[in-house]
Amino acid sequence: MNTIMNMVKVFIISVLILIGVNILRVTNSSASTAQTSPPSQTPPAPVKKESSPQNISNNWSGYAATNGTFTGVSGTWTVPVVSGTGNFGTDATWVGVGGVISRDLIQAGTIGMDSSGTVSYRVFFETLPDSPLTVDLAVNGGDSITVTLKQQVSTVWQIVIRDNTTGQSVAFTDNYNSSLSSAEWIQEAPSGVRRILPLNDFSTFQFTNGSTIENGKNVTIAGAKATTITLVGSSGQVLAAPSALGSDGASFSISRVNSSNS
Repeated sequence: MNTIMNMVKVFIISVLILIGVNILRVTNSSASTAQTSPPSQTPPAPVKKESSPQNISNNWSGYAATNGTFTGVSGTWTVPVVSGTGNFGTDATWVGVGGVISRDLIQAGTIGMDSSGTVSYRVFFETLPDSPLTVDLAVNGGDSITVTLKQQVSTVWQIVIRDNTTGQSVAFTDNYNSSLSSAEWIQEAPSGVRRILPLNDFSTFQFTNGSTIENGKNVTIAGAKATTITLVGSSGQVLAAPSALGSDGASFSISRVNSSNS
């Protein structure tokens, strides 16, 4: 029994190191520069199967646009509520630029985790290939979060994260050389050491006000002609799927399905 417990503790500690040991402390709206940390694993990009009309991925679900040059992205979502059933699981919800048809990615969002019944939430920022940084902004399941990434000049990016429920926000800048090749609104099963971690059972949550700056023009998700990405398990079973876009072209929901198979 002690051997099993020790193995569980080591696994949980390794996960925490991967998704949040480095804290980006930004406690107000003044600008600051993010510090990078050791490299992390690049997540697999979505792919399209010939037999499927939509993109599929082993760790992403949501929408992505790839037919343009993207210098900004924004979205609002309800932080998915972690079930807290006691089975280990995690999820990351974010918006980003790059990463679909390139190996670069700048992203920011929220993470939820269920570790043996202990539920935690945090805000993160990441630029591949560096490891994610935890942003010093308290967040809870069910909060409304708005994240905006915008290229200022050349490699300088402004990141603004606001908890609309509490009224607290952070803003900072970071230097990053992006391919500007895509824009995303994503729910992800994060990667651990050499594998994708179990996905939380989060039911359904909503993305709203999704937009991007494409070729210098601010457009909605629909305006950018973004396409869906469905998250599937190792056996091809659907684990998380986006809905069709709302009539505003800027909103959709993501539903967790087949939770017993993840």
